[in-house]
Amino acid sequence: MSRLERPSNREIVRAHRERRRAAGRVQVNTDLPGDLVALVDQAKEAEGARSRAPIIEQALRFYFEQKQ
Repeated sequence: MSRLERPSNREIVRAHRERRRAAGRVQVNTDLPGDLVALVDQAKEAEGARSRAPIIEQALRFYFEQKQ
């Protein structure tokens, strides 16, 4: 595939987001205190996660399971 035939980064990101939405995922953006982000990053490293998302998802699931 030549350089001219490759999709642009914008197209790649758009397709990725569309796949995530089709899988039932919803993107959420928020601001958090730096100390909390540092704890999330520590957990991410300890668990070998590629991003913060699975750590935050796990924390939210735990929170709501405890509330029931």
